[in-house]
Amino acid sequence: MVKAGKKVKGSSKVKDNETEDERRIRLEMEALAADEAGRRQQESSRLALREKQIREQRYAHLNGIKIHNQWRKIMRLAKVEELRKDIEVLSQNHEREVDRKDAIMQMLDRDLEEAEEQYSLAVRSHMSIVDNLLDLQYSRIKALEAEFNLHLKALEDEFETERMEIVNVHTRQKKDMNDLTSAMEHEFADAENELRQEFEAQREEIKNRNSEEFNVLKIQLEGIIEELERHFEQAHRAYLESTEHRTNAFRQLTKSDAAAARIIERRMRKLVKLQENLTHWRTKISTNMREWEERNRALRNEKEIMARHYAQLKSGMDAFRSGQVDRLRVLSITSAAAMESLKKKLAVAEHIFKLSELCRKFETEQEKVLPFFEPPVTVDVAQSLGALSLDGSAAAAMGLLGDPGRMAEGG
Repeated sequence: MVKAGKKVKGSSKVKDNETEDERRIRLEMEALAADEAGRRQQESSRLALREKQIREQRYAHLNGIKIHNQWRKIMRLAKVEELRKDIEVLSQNHEREVDRKDAIMQMLDRDLEEAEEQYSLAVRSHMSIVDNLLDLQYSRIKALEAEFNLHLKALEDEFETERMEIVNVHTRQKKDMNDLTSAMEHEFADAENELRQEFEAQREEIKNRNSEEFNVLKIQLEGIIEELERHFEQAHRAYLESTEHRTNAFRQLTKSDAAAARIIERRMRKLVKLQENLTHWRTKISTNMREWEERNRALRNEKEIMARHYAQLKSGMDAFRSGQVDRLRVLSITSAAAMESLKKKLAVAEHIFKLSELCRKFETEQEKVLPFFEPPVTVDVAQSLGALSLDGSAAAAMGLLGDPGRMAEGG
């Protein structure tokens, strides 16, 4: 628990130490991850719906086969007795019906040819309509693709232009900074040369003055030294006679003092040199600090400008992408609605075809042979009989279609 608390504190400190750009980039990455997860979830749901649709189609196919088998059994049982009775009648009327069937076959052949012509005409018209729709869709897609390419080309040109402008500005600023640096170095070199010349002149002047004073003092001191040497010689002889031991000790101390003086002088020269180097480096550090502060400020401003430009480009691209996604969504919804409508119409057509097949089984042999023969009955009776037969067959078909239990038992 203590380690977890320390980790949470560390993460909170890292988040507190984030800059505005890093926080914005992190939020954008999280938004992109969320969008990617949403797209994956949509893809998985679409695959699940596709599998469910395939499974339902397979079940519908199997149930249709079971319904046809059940209807065959029912119609086979219902027609056995009736066919037995009709066989006797048909055997008696066979000879008479042969000639009539020949004529009917010729008539049916003509009807079949007409039906085939109508069917081929309907197929050609349907295919032409489908081709027109496909051409229209392809033209729309090409127009959208051309428009997208135009927008993309415009964005690329604009981006390339702005990039070249930024590169040119950067090159120009870099050249200006280099010129400024070279000018400052040249100015510093000139100032250093002037100071060096002035220093050399002052040093020569001081050296000459010191040499003159040294000569004057040397002449004065030589006389004094000669006189003092005589006194010192006398005192020295007296002193040597009295303090020879102390003299030897004094000589040793004098040698030690001279060595220490040389060491002190050497260290003083080194200290002066170090002091000069320290002053020089402090001056150079302050100069470089001001120069790099100005450069960092310019680079920071350039970074902010690039960040704002990137944000503008990203917002424009997101808006364009959202518009394209909305248009694609509308197109998908429209195509799905059209496919659903076509599926409904196909289901109605199949249902009508099945009902016609079922009703055809209830036709008598006379109706099959002479489909346009009108028996001598009234119009009202014929209409009532036709309605009853159609209602009965439709009810039976709908009962089998709507009762999965019976359909499973039949299977």
